[in-house]
Amino acid sequence: MDNQMMAKTFDVIVIGGGHAGIEAAWAASSVLPNGEIAFITMDPRNIGVMSCNPAIGGLGKGQIVREIDALGGIMARAIDATGIMFKMLNTSKGPAVWGPRAQADKDAYRDEVQRLIATRNNIKVIEATIDDLLVEEGKIKGVMLDEPVYANAVVLTTGTFMRGLMHTGDTQEKGGRVGEGTADGISTTLRGLGFELGRLKTGTPPRLSKKSIDWESLKVQLGDETPTPFSDFLQKDFPSLSQVDCRITATTSEMHEQIKANLDRAPMYNDQIDAESGPRYCPSIEDKVVRFAERTSHHVFLEPETVDGDSVYCNGISTSLPKDIQKLLIPMMQGCENAEILQYGYAVEYDIVRPHQIDATCMTKSVRGLFLAGQINGTSGYEEAAGQGLIAGLNAARLISGVEPIRLGREQAYIGVMMDDIVTTTPREPYRMFTSRAEHRLLLRADNSDERLTPLGRELGLVCDERWNAWEKRKQELYTIKEEIEKRKLGQLAKRSDTTIKELQSKLSEFDPKLVHRVVSDIRYEGYVVRQQAEIKRQAKSEGRKIPQELKPETISGLRNEAIDVLNEFKPATLGQASRLAGITPADITLISIAIQRLGTNKLTSG
Repeated sequence: MDNQMMAKTFDVIVIGGGHAGIEAAWAASSVLPNGEIAFITMDPRNIGVMSCNPAIGGLGKGQIVREIDALGGIMARAIDATGIMFKMLNTSKGPAVWGPRAQADKDAYRDEVQRLIATRNNIKVIEATIDDLLVEEGKIKGVMLDEPVYANAVVLTTGTFMRGLMHTGDTQEKGGRVGEGTADGISTTLRGLGFELGRLKTGTPPRLSKKSIDWESLKVQLGDETPTPFSDFLQKDFPSLSQVDCRITATTSEMHEQIKANLDRAPMYNDQIDAESGPRYCPSIEDKVVRFAERTSHHVFLEPETVDGDSVYCNGISTSLPKDIQKLLIPMMQGCENAEILQYGYAVEYDIVRPHQIDATCMTKSVRGLFLAGQINGTSGYEEAAGQGLIAGLNAARLISGVEPIRLGREQAYIGVMMDDIVTTTPREPYRMFTSRAEHRLLLRADNSDERLTPLGRELGLVCDERWNAWEKRKQELYTIKEEIEKRKLGQLAKRSDTTIKELQSKLSEFDPKLVHRVVSDIRYEGYVVRQQAEIKRQAKSEGRKIPQELKPETISGLRNEAIDVLNEFKPATLGQASRLAGITPADITLISIAIQRLGTNKLTSG
């Protein structure tokens, strides 16, 4: 990687080497193959670092990773090359809510991401910290390092580094991650530009030495016997790394009593942290023992962080308690009686830009050309960050090219659901994706992401020839399987709930069993899908109808003051977005629709 600036003017500047920045730089470089992308990070050696859980995917999250792959991104390719335990979650339910997940060798994952980035000659990696944003007349012009670096599109992905402050008990240390610095100046810059900032908190658990754990005494958690890859770029030898097992232990009532007795020493509870709520769906162990006081134990998953290394991630006991209490608690778990703590858990608080100030394209509403992606928008998780990064990088490149930005709809992708959710709500806790957030989840399965999005990705310039050829081949295979099911009169059998997938796979044994499963899922969901598509079509006219920027809410006759305030705060781009804002009623939508129509008529008349 090149630490030197090859030019002082770039097409797109991406700031931040986390998962959002990676996908943003990759997407921009795909759309602008002859352009130059500046990828600025505090330490290039940490591009792709998994700062918390060394895993990719999960419920809702796995669908996002598959969608990133379908749109030409790299997260799925990286985890397929470095995964050490693959598991499909939720398989006791229908395939619409299955969630692929994989443990990663975190060192190998980081190295693979950096290897992929290095294959793009038009991405220039620059080691630097941003001092300021250059803005003129409401438009981004570049960034200030030691000297100005110019671009008409900048993607800001600060993660937890924007005024990041780490807490372990009453010990505080500046930084967004252990051993790394913080980005303080950017918060001042954003405030100076008029952005409303918020502050959120998250945390991470202790890491233990595997050698010090009584590993064999604990219940085994294995991956799938036949792993399912995330990407259609299949590795020649998948999985390419040795597979590991995880172990399960649990907290105890004795631990819970100690935690309750020391809540006054936990920054999550003693008002030491100047932030709003932490992550509801990945709470600290302090939070768990308070919220679920009736529980005497909680599962803790011991997950190796690498194939051959000694570090084990304690999934389930994220904590901000002081070191002496963590030392006291860990031996209370079965198998951990003599466990050595390699890294103590800690909480981190950081600044965000309240996301009602961005559009679903990731571009800010007040500064043209400035895009925000990842935890800066109040989200949580590698996958959510990467999905936003892809959208931001794509639209930054499209802005430079002078073409309309892209917004994915809620009916198109989980990424579309996420973007719509975050721009129509004010986060009080880090946003996390779940299948339950998607009202069209029967259409948005993990296994059909390519069918939904790869043709669009190809049209947008995101999908390379290799990826496109892989999809074309798969599309033909799916068509052939459908033909064979019809020819062999297996359609009715496939629809019967008492017919197992294995039974149908045995009758179509010449085909890839995963593709047979996918076709059978299509057949079984067909009736529901037809109804959902009819509903989507019915709603489409109003859902995507744009609200002109020149339409001022206070000029709309009959609109309530509450609705006027909400519209002025969130500035929704479409009627669909407006309809999902808290405080907006169906009657308000009718008035807005009439006002849009009148505005259009007046334009035609005056023209």
